[in-house]
Amino acid sequence: MFSGPKHLNAVRLLAFVFWLSAVACGKKQRGQRPHVVFVLADDFGFNDIGYHAREHYSDMYTPFLDSLAAKGVILENYYVQPICSPTRGQLLTGRYQIHTGLAHGIIRAAQPYGLPLDNILLSQQLRQCGYKTNMVGKWHLGFFREEYLPWNRGFQNFFGFLNGGVNHFTRYHCEPKKTRRFCGYDMIDSRYGPTNATYGEYSTNLFIRKSKEMIDKHNKQKPMFLYLSLQAVHGPLQVPNQYL
Repeated sequence: MFSGPKHLNAVRLLAFVFWLSAVACGKKQRGQRPHVVFVLADDFGFNDIGYHAREHYSDMYTPFLDSLAAKGVILENYYVQPICSPTRGQLLTGRYQIHTGLAHGIIRAAQPYGLPLDNILLSQQLRQCGYKTNMVGKWHLGFFREEYLPWNRGFQNFFGFLNGGVNHFTRYHCEPKKTRRFCGYDMIDSRYGPTNATYGEYSTNLFIRKSKEMIDKHNKQKPMFLYLSLQAVHGPLQVPNQYL
């Protein structure tokens, strides 16, 4: 383990995130608000990063992530269920999943449920503080009614998919059921609606490209919050041909 970075727990992480929003509001008139980019990897295992793998006799090699860890802060105790919706809900609300009704598991594609609307999301708070709020990637916090969609929950721009997982290249998804299956394509640009313009592009490459475009087009004088929610390494287990 690296000796340089400080190790903080999840409570301090969440406290920092919402402290940041408070600081952003407090400095609104002074023009000192920082840009914030938060990247979330999906289903990333404990040994799937190099500095952990070496301690546990794994050959996993992640030099770029190891470099970031060596220069930054390692957060080792983020207490959530090891699944999608509870983790995302906790991140955006700062509340443990038992308080948001998500402790039961994930939100299914056909389930009439979502992260309760009485929760204030980080995106909503930062938007009130004058931030341009953007999200790219996986939502998975419910979409059965209009008010549960990400662009109605504080994100001014959204590009990504709404359910728990799609084919990394085609965006096609089937929700298995005992009696029937729900299938369809899931990729949305909040400006234009459903889109298949990026069909065939690997999702990780696509989401990074879209994030860069948002950053490049952004007015640097206005503070920006970008939540990049990658699907990788969540299933289906697919990669571009050059990695096979």
